Amino acid sequence: MKRPSAAMQQLIYGIFIRIFIASQPMNLLPKPVYSPAMAGHLWAVLVISSGSLLLSPARAFLDLSNVALLYVLAVVIIAVRFGRSPAIAAALFGSLSFAYVFVPPHFSLAITETQYLLSAVIMLVVAILVGHLTSRLKQHADFASRKTGESAELYGFAQALAGALTRDEVIQSASRFLEASVQAQDIRVITPSEMDQELDPLTKPALVRQCAEKKMFISSPTRDGHSYAYVLLNAASGTQGVLRFKTALAGVSSDAAVEYIETAASVLAVALERSHFAEIARATEIKHAAESLRSSVLSALSHDLRTPLTALVGMVDTVVLGKVSPERQKTVLEAIRNQALSISRQMTNLLEMARLSAGKLELKTAWQPVDEVLGATLQQVRAQWKDREITVDVSAELPPINIDAVLIERVLWNLIENAIKYAPADTPIEIAARQLAGDVELSICDSGPGIPAEAIDKIFDLFQRGRVESDVPGIGLGLSIAKTIVEAHGGNITARNRFGGGSCFRIRLPVGTPPDFDEMELPV
Repeated sequence: MKRPSAAMQQLIYGIFIRIFIASQPMNLLPKPVYSPAMAGHLWAVLVISSGSLLLSPARAFLDLSNVALLYVLAVVIIAVRFGRSPAIAAALFGSLSFAYVFVPPHFSLAITETQYLLSAVIMLVVAILVGHLTSRLKQHADFASRKTGESAELYGFAQALAGALTRDEVIQSASRFLEASVQAQDIRVITPSEMDQELDPLTKPALVRQCAEKKMFISSPTRDGHSYAYVLLNAASGTQGVLRFKTALAGVSSDAAVEYIETAASVLAVALERSHFAEIARATEIKHAAESLRSSVLSALSHDLRTPLTALVGMVDTVVLGKVSPERQKTVLEAIRNQALSISRQMTNLLEMARLSAGKLELKTAWQPVDEVLGATLQQVRAQWKDREITVDVSAELPPINIDAVLIERVLWNLIENAIKYAPADTPIEIAARQLAGDVELSICDSGPGIPAEAIDKIFDLFQRGRVESDVPGIGLGLSIAKTIVEAHGGNITARNRFGGGSCFRIRLPVGTPPDFDEMELPV
C-alpha cells in the first residue's frame, strides 16, 4: 500500500490532540471524591507504559488485533477505577504507544502503510468509546451507591427519631445525626414563635424569616470558610420551625448536598410534629386520669365514708339522748370506737396513696427479723379483732431482710384486714413465712368467697375491689398501697384463689446480703 503523506499524518495527529483537549472539560456526572484526576492520569500513563514494555519483546509473535484488544482492556480498567478523563487519556496514550511500539516501522510514529494507520485510528476510536461508556456506567454505579448510603443513613436517623418521645429528645437525636453526617456545629431549632426574636448573635432573624416565607434553603457564608444554613421544617400540620446550623461551605455548595440536608430536615419535621401531638396526648391522658381519680375519690368519700359517719352520728345521738341503758352503753361506745378507727384507716389510706402517687415514698430501711415485724403487726390486729382466729407458721432460722419495717407492717395490716373483712367470722386467717431461694415469702390466706376471675388481674389497681357490689366497707386502696410499697423494696406481690375456696396473697422480698451481726459493734 501507499504510504500516507506527511500532511495526512499531521491531520491524524491533530485529530488525536483535539480529541484529548476536548475530553478534559467534559463532566456529565460529578467526579467521585475519592479519585483525584491527576492520580488517574498518572496511573493511565503508568499502566500503558508498563504494558507496552512487557509486550514489546514479543511483538514479533503477537497479532496486531490482539495487542489492540489488550490496550482496550487497559482503557476499560482505567475507566472503571478512575473515570472518563483518565480513560480517554489512556486511550490516546495507548494508541500512540501501539503505533510507536507495535506498528511497523517499530519505535517510530512514521506509519508507512495505510492499513496500519487505519488499525491505530480504529483502536483509538474503540478505546475512547469503550472507556467513555465504561466510565459512564461507573459514574451511575457510584451515584446509585451514594444514594443507597444516604438512604441508609436517613433510615437510621428516622429509627433514632422513632425512639424519641419528647421534643428535646428529637432535637438531641437530630444534632447527633447532623454532627456525624455533615459535621454541623451550633445546631438550633428555632420555633415559629421565636422567628422574630434576637435569640443569639449567631442567628439572623432576617434570614430566618426569609427561609420561612419563601420555603427555601438559605446559606450564609462566613469569613472562615464555613456557612450558616437555614432549613425550613415543614410537616403536614404546618411549620415546625427553622433548623439552623454551621458547616463547611463545601458541604452546602452542591445540589446533592442541599437535597440530602432538606430530606433530613423533612424527617426531623415529622418527628417534631409527632412529639408535639404525643405531648398533647399525654397531657390529655393525665387530665383524664386526674378527672377519673377525682371522681373515684369523691365516690369513695360519698359512699364508704359518709355511710359509716352517718351511723356513727346516729349512735352518738342515741347515747347523748339517753336512749341506751347503762348496760348497753359500753357495747355502743365500743362500736363507735370501731367505726371511728375504720374511718381513720380509710382516711390514712387516702393520704398514703396521695403521698405515694406524688413520688414521695422514701424508704428508711434497716435489717429486721421477719418474725418481729410480723409479731408487731399481729399485736395491732389482735387489739382490734380479739376473737378472730389467726394461725401463724413461721419457718425457723429465717434470715433478716433489709426493709422499712413501718411500711411493711402497713402492707401486712392491709392484707390481714382485707382477709378478715371478706372471710367468714368462724374461719381462721392463715399466715406463713418461709425462705425461697434468695427471697422471703409471706403469705396471708383466707377461706372467704375468693376473687372473681374477671377482677384478679386488676385487683391491685386504684379503687379496685374484689367484689364491686359488696356490703364490706372499703374504698379499694389497701391492695394498691401494698403493691406500691412492696415493689419499692424490690419485691413483688401476687394474688390467687385457693382450691376449695378463699384467696391467698403472697409477698416476696429479696433477702440480699445481711451483715455479720456477730462482728458489729453494739452501742454502749
